[in-house]
Amino acid sequence: MKPWTTFQTKRIKTSLLALTLGLTLCLSSAAFAADPAIVNISVGKSGNLVTMDATLADGFNDSILEAIESGVPMTFTYHIELRQMETLWLDKLIGSAAIENTVQYDSLKKVYRFSSSGKNVKRKVITRDKTLYQKLMLTLESIPIASAYKLKPEDNYYVRVKADLETDRLWFPFNYLLFFVPFNDFKTAWSKSSPLKIMDSDFPEESFAKSPQPDVGDSKVMNHVIRSFNR
Repeated sequence: MKPWTTFQTKRIKTSLLALTLGLTLCLSSAAFAADPAIVNISVGKSGNLVTMDATLADGFNDSILEAIESGVPMTFTYHIELRQMETLWLDKLIGSAAIENTVQYDSLKKVYRFSSSGKNVKRKVITRDKTLYQKLMLTLESIPIASAYKLKPEDNYYVRVKADLETDRLWFPFNYLLFFVPFNDFKTAWSKSSPLKIMDSDFPEESFAKSPQPDVGDSKVMNHVIRSFNR
């Protein structure tokens, strides 16, 4: 086999650059219909732990969905903080958590592999249902963030959450094709729950940062789970 000439090498580089720029323009033009945001923040107790639920609204656009279908691993990283409200000083951090929800499409087995990981959180689900993996990626449920013993009845607290998107850029050919793609520009602002106060060792009813999203319907999508593991 003859070695590639300089002309052939330049031609390949030019073609790759054109493909990359074309993909970048295509993905850049597909802007979010609405900015992603954290909604439905609620706080409760599970045993001696303070837990929270939340939803990421408008977390998917066509570009992200197409990348997932191409086999690109996608991760939504959720940053969670429980803070005590202060009047004169900065609000005090009581507890925090970082949760990574990841999905990757297995084109050989035609399944979506979802995982959720963080402190005291470990979950894996394999499914063929697109609706289910999307709901799992966008949902935080019963996430532990602090010991309830750290909260005082006379003080006010709140939970705030933000999210960002990460891609595995080390995989070939994604390390070339996604180099200029602005996926990592995906970030939400902090969303806060309503003020919380301990009363008789219980929290008030759910408080929402924004209006809730429609329910997906667990009874339907869970029928498509191939394997699920929780801890």
